[in-house]
Amino acid sequence: MILDPGRRIVFLDVDGTIIAHDGILPTSTVDAIRSARAAGHRVLLATGRSPSELDPRLAEIGFDGAVLGAGAFVHLGEDWVVQHAMPVARARRMIEVFGQLDLDYVLQARDGVYPVASRREEMRRMLGIEDRPGLGPGEELDIEQVAEKAPLDAIAKAIFLGVTPDAFERVHQALTPEGFSVITGTITHLGTGGGEVSLAGVNKGSAILALLDQLGLDVADSIGIGDNNNDLEMLRITGVGIAMGEATPEARAAADEITGTVHQSGIAQAFARHGLLDGTAPEGEGSATAGAAQR
Repeated sequence: MILDPGRRIVFLDVDGTIIAHDGILPTSTVDAIRSARAAGHRVLLATGRSPSELDPRLAEIGFDGAVLGAGAFVHLGEDWVVQHAMPVARARRMIEVFGQLDLDYVLQARDGVYPVASRREEMRRMLGIEDRPGLGPGEELDIEQVAEKAPLDAIAKAIFLGVTPDAFERVHQALTPEGFSVITGTITHLGTGGGEVSLAGVNKGSAILALLDQLGLDVADSIGIGDNNNDLEMLRITGVGIAMGEATPEARAAADEITGTVHQSGIAQAFARHGLLDGTAPEGEGSATAGAAQR
């Protein structure tokens, strides 16, 4: 990937950033992404979702690549340039803890997602993953069977949920000392009753740094835009970290500035502010910044 002088490489979260939590994808967002790419900037996804969980509308927009699974995978062109599946022993240990704590969960791999059967339909709806790989007929996964039927050598991440608000704290206490990263807040309505588990050190920020190093690009030329706790490392390491208007307090604190919400055309505002759109100028040169605010 070549980045011409004066051009930027932009990483965009999906849920709560490109697509609102109510499912709305603003036309202004689509137009901004396409306009920025037409102007020579590179725009990539940076999402906690695995490849099989992506909303089909994203492919219609057009992107230059994707950071997926919250940093577990990076896709560029026709190639997977970063892949971080858990060692099988680590995946088994994670599943064991979920079982001990009586939690439901979804295992995420590059080529499929594998939810336990007890709340399978609820989790499918919650994640928007109906009729995707790993979820077809005959793929019901009981808690006792999941370790046998899921491809444990390919699991990169898991989402868990419980019926009490202490689920995150219990998982955090059990798995963080064993080399896992446990975060909460990424599924808004679950609160601390759910969260995500990855290997420690595998996150959007580390994946972006690895990609920029491979491409020979300067971190200063990168922009990251997100709204949630799996965006924190991305917001901190990119040249400019931008939090959406409805971002979590942690994401707002990690960012350099704050833009509007999805429904307020937050991405279009941020792109205009930084001169990514045809006919706009960067901050300080008359850019259109309505609704944007510095942190």
